[in-house]
Amino acid sequence: MLRSVASLAVACAAGVVVLSVVGEALAPTWRTAPYRGEPLASPPGGSDQPVADTEPAASFEVRREDTEVPVRGARLAATVFAPATPGRHPAVAFVQGAGSNGRNAFLGMAEDFARAGIVAVAYDKRSDYSYLGNRDFDQLAEDAAAVAAMLRRRPDVDPARAGLWGLSEGGRVVPLAASRHAEIGFAVVVSGAVRGPLRNTIWSVQEGLARAGSPSGARRLAAQVLGAGRIATLHLDPPQDTWEKVRQPVLLVYGTEDFLVPPAESTRAVADGLRRGGNTSYTVAFFGGADHGLRVDGKRAPGYLRTITDWITGLPASGATGGRVTGPAPRQRFASVPLPEPRWYGGIPALAVTIGLMVVGYLVVPGILRRRARAGGGPWPAVEARTRILARSSTATFIGLWVYIGLLVGLGYTRNGSAVLFHAGWGVLRFAALGAVVLAVLATRELIVARADGWSATGAQRATLAVSLGTSAVLLLTAAYWGLYGPRW
Repeated sequence: MLRSVASLAVACAAGVVVLSVVGEALAPTWRTAPYRGEPLASPPGGSDQPVADTEPAASFEVRREDTEVPVRGARLAATVFAPATPGRHPAVAFVQGAGSNGRNAFLGMAEDFARAGIVAVAYDKRSDYSYLGNRDFDQLAEDAAAVAAMLRRRPDVDPARAGLWGLSEGGRVVPLAASRHAEIGFAVVVSGAVRGPLRNTIWSVQEGLARAGSPSGARRLAAQVLGAGRIATLHLDPPQDTWEKVRQPVLLVYGTEDFLVPPAESTRAVADGLRRGGNTSYTVAFFGGADHGLRVDGKRAPGYLRTITDWITGLPASGATGGRVTGPAPRQRFASVPLPEPRWYGGIPALAVTIGLMVVGYLVVPGILRRRARAGGGPWPAVEARTRILARSSTATFIGLWVYIGLLVGLGYTRNGSAVLFHAGWGVLRFAALGAVVLAVLATRELIVARADGWSATGAQRATLAVSLGTSAVLLLTAAYWGLYGPRW
C-alpha cells in the first residue's frame, strides 16, 4: 500500500516537473521592467504648482453655431462656440480620443473655453471610423488640420493662435497634424497615448495588480493573455519620432492617477522627442489625484480648465517657457514594455481550437461511441470512469483559469482588486491544476493495469480513450503554458 502511494506521488511530482519545464519553454519570454526614467523638472525659476482655480480668468458671453467642415471625401458636423466680443481671439479644435462618441461629449468644454476668450470647436469623426477597423491616424490628422484651417479663416480668430487640443488617442492625432502643418499654432495634449492601446493596457494591469499585492505569477499570466489578444492594430505602437518634428508650442496635461496611460513615461517620451527636434517651447502640467479624464472624485481637477485656457490666451509668451513642469510628479512602478509575442499555439485561434477540441473530445465522440464502447465489456467501466473524472477536472481547471484571468485583468485595470482575492484565486487555480495531474496519473495507471491483466480494447473504446485522454493532455499543456505549474508564485 505504502509502495503504491509512494509510486503515485513520484509519478505526480514527475508530471508536475515536466509540465513546469514545458510551460516555461513554451511561454513567451516577457518580463516586467521597473521604470527608471528621470522625473521631468522645471528649468531654474520655473513654477511647481498649477493654477489653483477651477474657473477661467475671464467670462465672456458666448455665441453658438452649428456648421460642417469639408474634409477629403466627407463633411464633418461641428459646433463652434465663440466669445461674443469684437476682435480676434485664439482658437482651438477638440480632437477626440478612442471611440466614436461624437462632439456632444465636448460641447460643455468648448463653451467653457469660449467664456475664457477662446473660439472653440467640437466636431464629429467620420461616420466610417471604427476603433477595431478603420483607425487611420493619418486620415484623422488631416481631418483635424482641416478643422483648424476652418478656424483660421474665421474673422474672429487670430490665425497665428489657432491650434489643436487632443485627449488620449487624440494625443496621437495632434502631433501628426502639427508636424505636417506648420500653420497650426499650438498643440495641447491631455492624457496623451504615446504607446499603443494593448501596451498601455498591459502596463495598467501590471501597475494595478502590483499595487494590490497580487502574485507575480498571476501578473505574468495577465500580461501573456493580453499579449495574445492581437486584434486589428491595437497591439502596435504609434511612430516614436513624431514629436521630434513638432515645432509649435506644446502643453502637456496629465493626472498623476491616470491608469490608462503611464503619465511619467508618456510625458518623458514627449519631452525627449521635442528636445531632440530642438523644440523647448513646451509646458508640462501634472494634477495630483486626477484620473485619465483629469477628474478628481468625479469633478474636474482644480486648476485644470484655467491652466489650459490661460496658456492658450497667453500665447506666444506662455509657450516660451523652456520646458516648465508644474504640479506633483507622478509615481510609476513599471515601465511599459513591448507586448509578449504569442507563439502560434498561444493566440486567439489556438484558444478557439482548444475549445472546439473539448467539445469534440469530451462530448461529441464519447456521446456517439458510448453505447458501442460499453458493449465491449471488460474493465471498461472503471477505465471510462477515470477518464471521465479527468475530463471534468481538466474542464473545471480550464474554465477556472479564464474566470480568474477575467478577474485579474478587470480588477487590475480598474484598481479594485485585493491581495486576498488574487492570492486565494491563484492558489485555488493552481491546486485544481495539480489535481488534474493526479487524476491524469490515476487514469493512466488504471489503463496500464487493465492492459497488464490482458484487456484488449475494442475500436470504439480505443477511439473514446484517444480523443478523451488526448483532449486532457492538451488542457494540461494549456495550463502549463499559462504558468499554472511554474516555479514562481
